[in-house]
Amino acid sequence: MTCRKTYEIDRTDSQYTKLKQGKTKLYVCTNCNTSIQQSANTTTGTSASDLDPYTEILEKRKS
Repeated sequence: MTCRKTYEIDRTDSQYTKLKQGKTKLYVCTNCNTSIQQSANTTTGTSASDLDPYTEILEKRKS
């Protein structure tokens, strides 16, 4: 899934490096990403942190 909106990203965006290096051509904005995760969590009962324990560690470091 990709965003169909027009957007500008800068170096602070977590996906900036992947796009800049050509590792991906797809972009999902933060709002859509959150919406996708919430939908998946509701449907499956599994959260992103259950699948990737490092996500929780990184989120704690940001606080």
